Amino acid sequence: MSPNDKDIVWLHGEVRTPPFSLEARLEAGYLLRQLQQGTRLSLPQSRPMPPVGRRCHELRINDEKCTWRIMYRIDDDAIVILEVFDKKTQAHPSILLAHVKIESRGMTMKAAKQKRLEAKGWKVGSATDFLELSDEAAAYIELKLKLAKSLKEVRTRRHLTQKEFAKRIDSSQSRVAKMETGDPSVSLDLLIKSLFALGVTNKDIGKVITTNNQAA
Repeated sequence: MSPNDKDIVWLHGEVRTPPFSLEARLEAGYLLRQLQQGTRLSLPQSRPMPPVGRRCHELRINDEKCTWRIMYRIDDDAIVILEVFDKKTQAHPSILLAHVKIESRGMTMKAAKQKRLEAKGWKVGSATDFLELSDEAAAYIELKLKLAKSLKEVRTRRHLTQKEFAKRIDSSQSRVAKMETGDPSVSLDLLIKSLFALGVTNKDIGKVITTNNQAA
């Protein structure tokens, strides 16, 4: 994590990591890491939930047999995980809504408050901590973040729109947008090939891959 990344905060014993498949766990990890870095996600990955509370949103994680929902709130220096559940109906359970409203009220994580929060049962960590990611899974997510970010930066420096770049690689604007946001359907292989199409060299990609974030 970079020192500028927001912490992930959740109520220990109340909010638990669901039994995600590996693919769903990687997708959730990628999306949460984007939120930590300040990226504002939108549909189809996330949508605002004003009935729950201010700055509250819902991530959608498609799994093998169900779609998971991760309810979260964006605070100044934290992403607060409010609830995780298997969404089988269109209506939110009234009990869940009551719980989320209670837990989200006035919750803003500050570094000076960390010990007090932890004493009250709150956990403060990262997407890796919350999802209990293996070292390999965490490294994969970080690599994908770096490559997607690099793709967008290089395309912008080349003064190419997503549509213009899509034409160059015989693809679509929507596909390029997915590449730059690290959509689950986008592979590392495709990101690297797209960087090559922008004139990036093996040496340049090596620098991207080996760049380490400063420890938080």
